[in-house]
Amino acid sequence: MSSTVISSVLLLMAIALIRYLFQTEQPKITGIPEIPGWPIVGNLLQLGSDHAAVCMKWAEKYGPVFQVR
Repeated sequence: MSSTVISSVLLLMAIALIRYLFQTEQPKITGIPEIPGWPIVGNLLQLGSDHAAVCMKWAEKYGPVFQVR
């Protein structure tokens, strides 16, 4: 196979993997802002050890109602 075909197949596989990792069991609630997170761990790493302070900063930025995963 040529390198172009191999590159195309690898790109399609990467896109499929990213789509799989970002899918969730729960549907997103439309109209409510969602805090961007990482695949698999979601927002866990962003929360750190002081969850309340991080959520207060998110509330200032995204409003009083937001969703995390």
